[in-house]
Amino acid sequence: MAAWRTVRFAIPGTSMATDKDQSIRSSMISGSAWMIAMRWGLRGIGLVSTVILVRLLAPEDFGLVAMATLFIALLDVFTSFGVDMALIQRADATKEHFNTAWTIRLIQAVFIALLLVVLAPFLADYFNESRVTALTMFLAIGVLVAGLENIGIVAFRKELEFSKEFRFAIYTKFGSFFITIGLALWLRNYWALAWGIVGGKVVSVAMSYWMHPYRPRPSLARFRDLWSFSQWMLLRNIGMYLRKQVDSFLVARFFDTSQMGFYSVGKEVAELPTTDLVWPTARALFPGYAKLAHDPVRMGQAYLKVLNTIALFAVPIGLGLALVAEPLVLVAFGERWVEIAPVLAWLAFSGVFTSVSAGVQMPLIALNRMRRAAGLAWVQLVAVLPAVMYAVTLGDLTSVAIAHAAVAAALVPVFFATLTTLGIVSWGAVANALWRPFVAGAVMSACVMLVPEGFGGLPIIELVTKSALGAVTFTVTGFLLWRTTGQPDGGEKVIADLIGKRLAARGSG
Repeated sequence: MAAWRTVRFAIPGTSMATDKDQSIRSSMISGSAWMIAMRWGLRGIGLVSTVILVRLLAPEDFGLVAMATLFIALLDVFTSFGVDMALIQRADATKEHFNTAWTIRLIQAVFIALLLVVLAPFLADYFNESRVTALTMFLAIGVLVAGLENIGIVAFRKELEFSKEFRFAIYTKFGSFFITIGLALWLRNYWALAWGIVGGKVVSVAMSYWMHPYRPRPSLARFRDLWSFSQWMLLRNIGMYLRKQVDSFLVARFFDTSQMGFYSVGKEVAELPTTDLVWPTARALFPGYAKLAHDPVRMGQAYLKVLNTIALFAVPIGLGLALVAEPLVLVAFGERWVEIAPVLAWLAFSGVFTSVSAGVQMPLIALNRMRRAAGLAWVQLVAVLPAVMYAVTLGDLTSVAIAHAAVAAALVPVFFATLTTLGIVSWGAVANALWRPFVAGAVMSACVMLVPEGFGGLPIIELVTKSALGAVTFTVTGFLLWRTTGQPDGGEKVIADLIGKRLAARGSG
């Protein structure tokens, strides 16, 4: 426990600045790989779970749980101080800082749980669904349990031990998976989903104490230290959550429970590029950005390389989901869910723009430009709210998804402007990082759209054909563009070097 007197995250290397920067960038790359692997591992488990559950439960079951969890997450974000990010951002975080952060999270959990019990009947009135009352009160148990989670696991990221965070997340997800599937087979209603959520929280808390030796104690000794960073993080988190979920709140209010179920499942699948690529990458990169905050030029170079790499994955994934939405839904979920196909397509298209712009937040936070980061979140909310409100009046879920995509595309320049005005990157450098993936994506889309709907007579044949064609055309086009432009440094070079090393290793073996 002596090691916790001062919690520092060590970067291997020499005392020379260049060696340290190289070590930081290497840690950022390996950390990103671990975080992406973690998210895709979790998504793989989650998708298997969803495919099973949509065949056991009705759309309204998903809609009911989505209504309750929307409000729980809203309360959570309004009381969240981002203490984990504050601990990572502080190089001199001590045991007292960690104890204070744990205490803040526990107080937050108790407050939210009590508020949920009080407000549950009013929430049911808002959604015009009486069953939400008991469901919300039950889910409050999970909120309370989650507040006991060991704050020590934040050190996995702070000390760049991403393999440990990977194992922690996977073990927790498997626990929730088995609880939910088992109860769905037995109960065949929305309570299986609710028990899965609460059970997952219990597993998470147990795993956090099993995997990390730190034992937190109640304390508010360092509240002022954490608050100086967290007040802007709180404002940013509120804006980001409202921007992300305003469409879901409006759909839940003005559409029936089944429609809410369709929309929530479609949105979950469509957000693959952001939830499983961008945010895990950003989460892994933040400690590295914090170490490069002394040199904005080097931070800008690291950011552009990450931006190019994210685009190389987000563009084909997002456009690919949009192009194969209908056969994918028919194969994975069945005909009962075909209504979500156009919603999935437009939200996946929106995810492309969200993915390439979302990474702006981490450099801003690392530079302690919290006012800008918070302002950016609220600008998004102000832009998306009227568009989605108008779309809801049209009475069509697809219109809501289209509005979401239009706003996401329009806001891309606003995101990049927050960095260009600070001199971290230039507009030309941003364009140079993005144009190759987007051109390759356009070629991929044109080729896939040549395949007629219903190709092969079976959805599985159409899905496999379009997916394979899209993957090949994007890869070949992207590689040719990279080669013909002089093989610039970026994600393509990282991938090419990795493939070259693998081939060389096999050849020597």
